[in-house]
Amino acid sequence: MVGASTFMFWLSLYLYVPVLPLHAEKTGASLSMVGLIISSYAIAQVLLRIPLGVSADLLGKRKPFVLIAFALNVVGAIGLVLAPNPWTIFAARAITGIGAAGWVAQSVLYSSYFTPAQTGRAMARIMSVNAASLVIASLAGGLIAEWLGINATFYAGAGVGVIGMILLFSAGEPPVVRRKRYSVSEFVEVAKTPLLLTVGVIGIFVQFVSFGGSFGFVPLYAERIGANDAEVGYVMTVMLVFAVIGSLATTRVVGFVGYRGAILMCSVIVAISMGIVPMIDEIYYLAGAQALGGFGRGLLNTILISLSVQTVAPASRATGMGIYQATYSIGMLSGPIVSGVVADMSGLNTVFYVVAGVSIVGGLFGLSRTIGNAGQASRNNG
Repeated sequence: MVGASTFMFWLSLYLYVPVLPLHAEKTGASLSMVGLIISSYAIAQVLLRIPLGVSADLLGKRKPFVLIAFALNVVGAIGLVLAPNPWTIFAARAITGIGAAGWVAQSVLYSSYFTPAQTGRAMARIMSVNAASLVIASLAGGLIAEWLGINATFYAGAGVGVIGMILLFSAGEPPVVRRKRYSVSEFVEVAKTPLLLTVGVIGIFVQFVSFGGSFGFVPLYAERIGANDAEVGYVMTVMLVFAVIGSLATTRVVGFVGYRGAILMCSVIVAISMGIVPMIDEIYYLAGAQALGGFGRGLLNTILISLSVQTVAPASRATGMGIYQATYSIGMLSGPIVSGVVADMSGLNTVFYVVAGVSIVGGLFGLSRTIGNAGQASRNNG
């Protein structure tokens, strides 16, 4: 049931993502404002994911936080469709960002059903569910917008959120066994974990590219070259299908080239997929470029979340996950803002060159000794 509710969680948040930039433009938003609206999704995640993770560990319960997150997803989706102007859209999207912060509790809740030795495989599985949900959301969202109008996608997102809440109500939750009382020193100890900090920094670059490029301005570029709402959805769907493939291929790829090699290789792949966008004038080629980038990001996201969970003791995993997700949310916040300003100042094409460069920088961070040590430890444990 938790896996099914996870599917609904992301479906409720991403059904309308392919058309959100178009919806914002139709209410009068400039490209800079579109970037700000997209970034508002990350504001609460930067601020709340650490407190949420700490609270979940203190309470020893993750399920209540996920139920609250579902409720906020529903409220935010309805707010988006009823918003009369860009700033109201900004506020409603921020509410959905508060709901999305519940991913901290949702992912740790799922991992709690598995033994420590199964953690890596469990996180690969839940990331595949996440990616599959985004695939369906993008495909269905584009088709709903084309057949029933853009507003229908927001109502559909709210409805799916209600279904997800119902599914989660029926799921049990394994007890969290603590060897000692939670303390400030425990939080500091988790927060200082070198591997957790390193993967968080790499995550900033990955999310910068995702939200500053693929989710933020690729839909607008697709529209500029003649795509309709359904075709925008198809482009996003193809990208996310390949993200699922990347997630599923993670264990095999890491086995061949190691963590450092995989992070660098995938970052280069993502950079290429972004850098060639301005050269494309056909929707099919754009879909192909995004497929390439989706594969790279699917691998990257699965590698990073697996490393973030493995480095923290089970009783403190919600704290560790909160720190990791709050850190990478900085990229979700800054990417659209920077890209929006760049688009207004230098044109939409420049955005894709900027995010390509950012991806390369993130890949270079993956060459750190900390990542290499994690790979060696994983091989020894295996």
